[in-house]
Amino acid sequence: MRTSTRTLSRRGPAVIAALACSAALVWAGDARSDVALYEVTVPLRGATEADRAAGMTDALRAVAVRASGRREAADSPAIAAAKPANFVQRYSTTADRMLKVGFDARATEQLLQQAGLPLWPAERPVTRVSAPVGDPAALEAAAAWRGLPIVWSGAESADDRAGAVLSGAPSGTEFAWSFTYDGRTVQARGTAQDGVNLAADTLASRFAPPSTRSSVSLTLRIGGMDDLAHYAGLLACLRELSLVRNVEVESLEGSVVAVRVTVRGDRELLARVAALEGRLQPVPPDAEAAAPAVDFIYQP
Repeated sequence: MRTSTRTLSRRGPAVIAALACSAALVWAGDARSDVALYEVTVPLRGATEADRAAGMTDALRAVAVRASGRREAADSPAIAAAKPANFVQRYSTTADRMLKVGFDARATEQLLQQAGLPLWPAERPVTRVSAPVGDPAALEAAAAWRGLPIVWSGAESADDRAGAVLSGAPSGTEFAWSFTYDGRTVQARGTAQDGVNLAADTLASRFAPPSTRSSVSLTLRIGGMDDLAHYAGLLACLRELSLVRNVEVESLEGSVVAVRVTVRGDRELLARVAALEGRLQPVPPDAEAAAPAVDFIYQP
């Protein structure tokens, strides 16, 4: 994602240069995990060229599911018709006959867009799992397939880091699953994979809406620009958001900076994803004001 600068009033070239040099700083959020959308590992069926080609196909299908948040993406005609070799950036095989594939992010994202699939941004809530499953590896594999970051209940710091909770109670040969996030709870019955799908489908419906099928340009007014470190931190924060494609700083007045951002999605989704990171706090609109003073407050 490219960052450019138009004008920064009242500060001058020195500030702009400092912001550009400082914008690569990285912060990690407590309640989220950044998922590698375009890197997957799949089983190899054998050691032949045909087996590797089949593995590449499986890997592309897995990426389509992980990046879109939609289970049906694996069976998309557009994904099935695509030649994986046109999108592969790197690959390797392991001693235990697994194929690790890294796809070109931009080209693969364009393929998903052509297939009419949404985009689930890489920043995703961590789900704490509480269920007496007999085979944790099976549930973990299902979560990896869906791109659902999980921690097990009882793991060190799990309760502090998790932003969502998936609970399963044994019910015959299945589980009664309950998934809670942001004050909302949904339920289902089924296997460990069904529990993972309940969580992933619910989160994808919130974080991968239809608006992510295209890009939009937004003007944002962001308060909290009290010193140079805050300017640098804001640019870094915006650049690191996976749904942001471009940032242009347009003006600065006092402690409020106006930026033009291009995003996959819309303003509401940007606010949701930014909330996972924590430093950009949305400001509710004032019904009495003709226009909001600021859209976000930056809190380093």
